[in-house]
Amino acid sequence: MAEPDRNQDEAPPPLPGPLLECSHAAWLEPLRERLQQMRAQGRMPHGLLLVGPAGGGQLEIGVWLAAMMCCREGVGRCGLCADCRLFEAGNHPDFHWLRVAPEKKEISVGQVRELLADLALKSYRGGAKIALIEPAEAMNIHSFNALLKTLEEPARDTYLVLATSRADRIPRTIASRCMRLRVPLPARPDALAWLRARAPEGRWDGLLDLASGAPFLAAEHAEAGRAELDGAMREALAAGAESGAWLVDQARAWAEDAPAARLQWLETWLAAELRAAGLAGDLVNNNRLPWLRGTGRDRKIRSGYLLLDELREARRLAGGSLNMQLLLEGLLVSVAAFLADTGRAVPE
Repeated sequence: MAEPDRNQDEAPPPLPGPLLECSHAAWLEPLRERLQQMRAQGRMPHGLLLVGPAGGGQLEIGVWLAAMMCCREGVGRCGLCADCRLFEAGNHPDFHWLRVAPEKKEISVGQVRELLADLALKSYRGGAKIALIEPAEAMNIHSFNALLKTLEEPARDTYLVLATSRADRIPRTIASRCMRLRVPLPARPDALAWLRARAPEGRWDGLLDLASGAPFLAAEHAEAGRAELDGAMREALAAGAESGAWLVDQARAWAEDAPAARLQWLETWLAAELRAAGLAGDLVNNNRLPWLRGTGRDRKIRSGYLLLDELREARRLAGGSLNMQLLLEGLLVSVAAFLADTGRAVPE
């Protein structure tokens, strides 16, 4: 039986080969073994929620799990059977990968309903049917509601895998009907070793900092040419908010070029400075914290923590239906006020 046509608005998913290769990173082995045991023992839940930081491996493990469930040779992914060959070519008819459609910001209820209609059909290959929804937080409330009935009354040999870096955006009605597994981050030396094995000349220390320790996100930053982002961000803040036009122009530029990475950089930078401020004993002689010199030390630190809360809220809202430029304009007003309050010094 032929595979049903895809939604015309939905781009075909990338080939799973590179993701399967990444899923075999050493620090993910305990999680892979656990999932293999669950399948071998017949304990695989029909709903699975994979949670971790952005670029932490949820997508990679989700694709690996789908490959394992489609394989009919034993409990693992053999890579040799017809199902494995179909999967790795991106053509397995019982695997569905639901993502945000091009030029859209959300996974629509129409996409979810189409997915559920496909899952309601008999398996094309006579085995398991599995759907990977990634990023799961991109669904809207109507999409989640459409998914709920399938989670409550799952069909035989039908599995839903939700991969997310924003568990706070997953409704409790959905999360409570899924088994939740956290995808771990590696220790920093292990992450750097894995990244340097891929590209020995890469500027991985800075990229890993930008990715908050998530190696797959660091690799994504490298592929996107963001190795210079740290310097660019420091230059932008050092320039200061000389006028309202600076705020608008900066917000527009950031909204069009890696806004999520820039928000993460701001949060990481400010959190590191506040952590250093909390540990500093002699601020007068501490050359790393010139912005805390002079009067108003406690007030400046409080101001920093308020800005940190605002940055985290902005990251929580980013990626939704809000206008990113307006979000950044409001945030940059607060950043500019903080820099002015602390002498517009960008700590090194």
